[in-house]
Amino acid sequence: MDPISIIGDITSIISSLHVLRKDKKEASESKHNKREEVHHNRPEFDIIDYKDYLARSRYGTKKPCDIELFVASIKSVSVSGEKKTPIVDAYYKNEHINPDEWCCVIYTLKNAGKTDINSLDIICTFMKDTCIFPAAKAKWYAENHLLNYSECYDRKVRVGSSVTLKFCYHKDAIIAGPISAIIHIGIVDDNGRYWVQPLFAPENKIYESRAISLEEYAAEKDVRIAERCFANPALW
Repeated sequence: MDPISIIGDITSIISSLHVLRKDKKEASESKHNKREEVHHNRPEFDIIDYKDYLARSRYGTKKPCDIELFVASIKSVSVSGEKKTPIVDAYYKNEHINPDEWCCVIYTLKNAGKTDINSLDIICTFMKDTCIFPAAKAKWYAENHLLNYSECYDRKVRVGSSVTLKFCYHKDAIIAGPISAIIHIGIVDDNGRYWVQPLFAPENKIYESRAISLEEYAAEKDVRIAERCFANPALW
């Protein structure tokens, strides 16, 4: 083979490899910049007002809010059926469901991010010990021995707009995570992306939002996960 042709082929290969490396680097940088842009423009709640009525039973519990939840302590569970498809009955202390003995905290949360929120979910993460019920239906949930770990607020929260959130507790069962947040705010933004933001209820403390996948978002509030864990305690 002609030496000049060989040199030409080698030069061509080197040039092609250089272009490939450059294209790969540019694609990586573009992907990184896109992630940075999405993160920068993410939806995110700030606590702009916080009312702590935990020391005063009934005070504030009847104040209308956009989302009103009762945080219930699970007393015990019974499990029947197969492990893959268990039937779980949860039991709660009857006296805890008496609204006259409730206290509460109330948050005003502002979408301080740069993207509108299409809907949000309030999600309880302490599935083994704690449930959340719509406050007005707490008695019905408890009497029917149900588990519930999320409540959907299916309304748009535009940038700069606010939503009010109330957590009610029985005065003798104020549940809080010793280290991590027992409440996550799940967010579906205007672009169809999913986010989660830890809220350290009943404290006046919230972390920043972070992106998660649709699968992770669904798993956050899937009651079937808890049912399977109750059927097989080793999974906890």
